[in-house]
Amino acid sequence: MPDLTKLTNDPIRYNPAWPPVPTKLPLNILKFEGKSGEDPGDHVTTFHLWCSSNSLIDDSIRLRLFQRTLTGNAAKWYIELLGGSFTSFADLANVFLNHFQLPVRYDAGTELLATFCQDKVTHISDHIQEWRRRKSLIKAEIPTEYRLEWFLKSLQPEISKDVSMSGVYSEEQAIFRAQQLELIYSQSGILQKYLPDAPGSKVDIAKSKLGPHADGIVGSVDTTTDVLAKDPNKEAEEMEMVPAPCTDVGVCIVVTLVIEAIIPVVVIDGKHVA
Repeated sequence: MPDLTKLTNDPIRYNPAWPPVPTKLPLNILKFEGKSGEDPGDHVTTFHLWCSSNSLIDDSIRLRLFQRTLTGNAAKWYIELLGGSFTSFADLANVFLNHFQLPVRYDAGTELLATFCQDKVTHISDHIQEWRRRKSLIKAEIPTEYRLEWFLKSLQPEISKDVSMSGVYSEEQAIFRAQQLELIYSQSGILQKYLPDAPGSKVDIAKSKLGPHADGIVGSVDTTTDVLAKDPNKEAEEMEMVPAPCTDVGVCIVVTLVIEAIIPVVVIDGKHVA
């Protein structure tokens, strides 16, 4: 069922200089529903021929008329496009072709990602590793927006929400933020709530010390030197800096010196935490 709040959404960015769309049009326009077996390329070609045979040459008219050819799932897809996104039929046609060609290209293996989901036994880092392995097996070129959408959908719902609300715009940004959140979840005790069946935490922050720089992968910190054992006074002083486990998941997120250096701002359960 389509999002009813988007029924009035219009993906077209209108130009006042465009000519009006004819009010009287033939009723024999070909329809496209997005079902298995329908060819989106054939539909675009047929639409072009239909427009030409009815003297509808102007690109802006073709752009505005194309929505009339869509029904069912195709119409749902159209009304959920970003409002005011298209100024030419070529742009809309390319997005249409990318969307409706990908799901039927099973020979290329895109279902390896499109249907991949994290279970509650798998840590985020292990899930990311399997995601990248599956992606390496796919030969087809997958648009950036699909990789981001599929990765977010592959995560457990609570984790996906936290990653999404962090303002990510690409698959790699989402992966990096998921890695960061795994570090925070482990420190704050949230990991057990989100992944109750997973084995013990894979990230031991209490034993980690920030190296000279972060290399972009959460958990890549120097743990080879036990600096606290060298000075008992310093040990007691630094131990006071370690906060107690968080009990309020929505508000209280433990931010240690390690996390502060790696993640200036994070979002948990919809709240910004500095």
